[in-house]
Amino acid sequence: MTIHLLSADHRYQSLDEVARLSRVDNLGPKLMRALPYLRGAVVVRTCNRLAILVDAPSRLASSGQSGSDAARAGSACPGSACAGSDAARAGSACPGSAVSGSDVAPVDAARAVADDVRAVLAHCVELSLEQVHLRHLAGHQAHLDLFATAAGLESMVVGEREIAGQLRRAFHAAWEEDTLSCDLGRALEHASRTSRLVATHTGLASSGRSVVAVGLDLAAQALRDAKLRPLKEAQVVLVGTGAYAGATVTALRESGATNVRVYSRSERAQLFAQGRGIGWVDKAGLAQALDEADLVVTCRGLGSPVLTREIVQRVKTPLVILDLALQRDVEAAVADLAGISYIDLLSVQRAVPQAHGEQVRAAREIVAREVEVFERSLGARSMDPVVRRLRDHVDEVVGEEISRLRPVDGCISADDATRALRHLAARLIHNPTVMARKAGESGQQDAYLEALQLVLGMDASPSDTLTVSNKERNVFTCAL
Repeated sequence: MTIHLLSADHRYQSLDEVARLSRVDNLGPKLMRALPYLRGAVVVRTCNRLAILVDAPSRLASSGQSGSDAARAGSACPGSACAGSDAARAGSACPGSAVSGSDVAPVDAARAVADDVRAVLAHCVELSLEQVHLRHLAGHQAHLDLFATAAGLESMVVGEREIAGQLRRAFHAAWEEDTLSCDLGRALEHASRTSRLVATHTGLASSGRSVVAVGLDLAAQALRDAKLRPLKEAQVVLVGTGAYAGATVTALRESGATNVRVYSRSERAQLFAQGRGIGWVDKAGLAQALDEADLVVTCRGLGSPVLTREIVQRVKTPLVILDLALQRDVEAAVADLAGISYIDLLSVQRAVPQAHGEQVRAAREIVAREVEVFERSLGARSMDPVVRRLRDHVDEVVGEEISRLRPVDGCISADDATRALRHLAARLIHNPTVMARKAGESGQQDAYLEALQLVLGMDASPSDTLTVSNKERNVFTCAL
C-alpha cells in the first residue's frame, strides 16, 4: 500500500482557490464510497490549506472505464461498499473502476489514484477536472511533506503550533467516520510526535507566532491608526465558535484583550462563552455589539459571509475587521466602506515574519530522521500478514504432532517426546529442503542461500557438510 498526499495550500495556489476546493463536507466518506479500492482517507482543513491523505494499493487495475470516469459519475455504483467498510478496504470496486491486484506499474497507479481523487473533488465542488489543481506526492515525498506540515514548516507562519491540533482533529474525524486506515493512523501519530520533537529541540515554537497572532498584530496597528482604543482596552466581537475561534480567544488574552464577546448564528455562543469566561451576543444584540466594537474578528469560515455590506454600512465607524476565515466571512464590498479597516488572510500572508534559517534547518533534519524511522516501521509492518501466516502454519503443525502423542497415565516418556520433536523438525524443514534441491537444479543456488541466511540467519554453502547421527538420519529419511 502507498500513502498519497494531495493538497491545495498557500504555497502553490491563491487562498480563494484553496477556499473553493475546501467547501466539501464529509469528503473522506465520499472518497471511500466513490473509490472503493482505497483503504483509508483523511482530510485536513486549515485557514490556508486543504490536504487529502489517502491509503491506496501500490498497483491498480483498470477495466474499460477508468477510475476517474467512475468518480466523475459522482458516487459508487449500486451495491458498492459504504465508506470504511470491510468490503471497501478489501479492494472491491465498481465495474470499470480501478481495483487492486494487477500488473499496472506503480508510477501509473499513483497517477491513477491522483486522477481519481481529483475527479471526486471536482464533482463535489461542481468544477471541471481541469479546474481542480492539487499538488500530488506519494510514498516518501508524501511522508516528508506530512511530517514537515505537522511541524509547522509548511505553514503560512513557519513554526506555528495550531497545525498540530488541526491534524489531531482530522485524525479523530476520520476515526469517527471509519475512514482511518492503520497506515494513515500510524503516519499521523508519528507526524504528531515529530511536531513535538521539533517544538522541543528548536526555537521555532517558542515565539508563539501563528496566523492569529500575526493577524492581531495587524489589527492592533490598525486600531492605533484609526485612533481607536488599544487592543488591551478594545471592545472585541468574535464571530464563530469553532476550534479557530478558541485559538483566537487564547491569542486575544495573550495580547491583553479582556473585553471580548462572541457571536454565532448556530446559537452556540453562550456555551462557547461560558467555557472561556467571555461575554456573548445573541442575534438581537448583534447590531448594538457591532456599534460598540472597536475590533471584529471573524473565523467562522462556512462559505457564506456573515458580515455583509448592508450590515456593516449601518455600523458606527471607525471599525477594524479581521477576517481569518479561508472561506471569507466578510463580503468583499465591505473593504470599500469609509471608516472600515479590513484585514484578510492575504494581508496576514504578506505580513508573516521570516523564520530563522538555522532553526528551520534543524527542524528539517529532525523531520528527515523521523520519516526514516517511520518508513522502517512501515516496512516491518508490511510483513505482518506473512508473520501471522507463518505462526499459524507452525501452530497447525505443532497441534497435529501433539495429537499424535499417546500419554500413559497422563505422562509422556522422554523417548516419545524426543521422537515427536524430531518428527516436528523434519516436517518444518521438508518444504525448504525440496525448494533447495529445485534451486540447485535450476542454477539458483546463490539466491536460495541468500534467502536462507536472511530468514534463518544460517551461513551455508553447497560444499558444507552436515554431520548427523544414524538415528537422526533415519528420522529425516523417513520424513523426507
